[in-house]
Amino acid sequence: MRALGLFLLWIVALPAAGKPCVDCHAGAAERSWALSKHGVIAGIEAGRERRRAPDCATCHLVEAKAPTAQHYSAKRTRAQAREAAMESCRACHSPRYATEQNAAAQRGLAIGEMKRREAEALVAVARTEISGEELAHIEKLFATLRDGNLRDLRLGLAHQSPDYQWWLGQAALDGSLLRIKGALGESRRLRQQSGAAAGPGSPRAR
Repeated sequence: MRALGLFLLWIVALPAAGKPCVDCHAGAAERSWALSKHGVIAGIEAGRERRRAPDCATCHLVEAKAPTAQHYSAKRTRAQAREAAMESCRACHSPRYATEQNAAAQRGLAIGEMKRREAEALVAVARTEISGEELAHIEKLFATLRDGNLRDLRLGLAHQSPDYQWWLGQAALDGSLLRIKGALGESRRLRQQSGAAAGPGSPRAR
């Protein structure tokens, strides 16, 4: 009975093609879905009377269990919302497959969070060592990692979008982390050179 209900919801939601969602969520959320396996199939089947691929409403209406998507309310944790969203996966895929994909996504997110924590620790050190434009540059790099790269990774994992999981997710996180390490290392190198040039007896070295 549940599967029938989800199937009917799917049929009702498909003609909308996610248009109301895109009105507010244009950008990374829209692109990550469009580049996902489901999004590519939806693009191929655009205009057909019957379509196989889910759109925004197919998953998010089930996730919210409401006539309009409420996303993550204060009364529901992300874990509970994720489990509810998996009901839409099970409408087409086996429970085993849905569980495996969710577990893989959680592993990917854990790796991303590990990179964020490493970057956060480096920024904390930078705040004790440097200031001014050098620190502002490192802070900007960290903001890109935290608010851009990690967001894209989450979207890629949730939408099953390879580009957003890897190139715009994990690889971009690696790049931002390396740039933070490089900026901090360069700042230290320049300070060492400046101290050596000043000499032990100069006023600058005192």
